Order: sequence, then C-alpha cells, then structure tokens
Amino acid sequence: MKKITENLSIILLILIGTNAFSQETVSKEVLLTTLNSVNSLKLSNLMTTELMDYNKGFVDKIYDITDSDKSEKDKKSALEALSNDSEKDLFDLLGKKNYKKYVKLMEDSLKPLTKKSKLLKNLY
Repeated sequence: MKKITENLSIILLILIGTNAFSQETVSKEVLLTTLNSVNSLKLSNLMTTELMDYNKGFVDKIYDITDSDKSEKDKKSALEALSNDSEKDLFDLLGKKNYKKYVKLMEDSLKPLTKKSKLLKNLY
C-alpha cells in the first residue's frame, strides 16, 4: 500500500510539473492573424482596414503587458482593463451589429490560443 501511494505521489508531481511548464506562448503574428481573420463578416474594405490597423496596436499593447515584469495578477488585471477599453473602441468602430458578430467570431477563433496562453482568456 505504501509503495502504491509513493508511486501515485511521484506520478502526480510529474504531471503537475509538466503542466506548469507546458504553457506555450502565442506569437504576435498568430494572434494578429487570428484577430484579422474577418472575411466571414463581410465588412467594407474601409472598415476592414481600420479594424486591422486597430488590431495591430491592440496586439502590441497585449504583448507590452504579457512581456512585462509584472506579476501574473497584475498582468491579468491590465489585460482585463485593456479588453474593456477595446470593447468600447470596437463598438465605435464596427457598430452594434458587426461588433456582436466580431466578438462571437473571436471567442470561437481564440479558443485554441487561450489553451496555449492562459492570459489570453481575458480578451473578449
């Protein structure tokens, strides 16, 4: 019985250690490409261009936060604040109808990326 408990403890420690170090980072290019993949929304060319310009600055701000020396808690709260500001900006840029469609599309598109980087869960 003691041997089984020791083995299970070792396996549990290995799994916890592997989980802690398995979080990957998502590159800027991948995140930006995901945020800019809006063909299915059928936005006007001008609106698409403005959205892409906005997303470039948004991604830069995200990586300024995630690459900083702040604690995880501070990074999370900074990303939440950035996300709240982004909601207002995108609503103004896209309008109510397109904003709702864009947020739904991004929630679906960002799921694989949030598995790699837990901090990205605070977006949208």
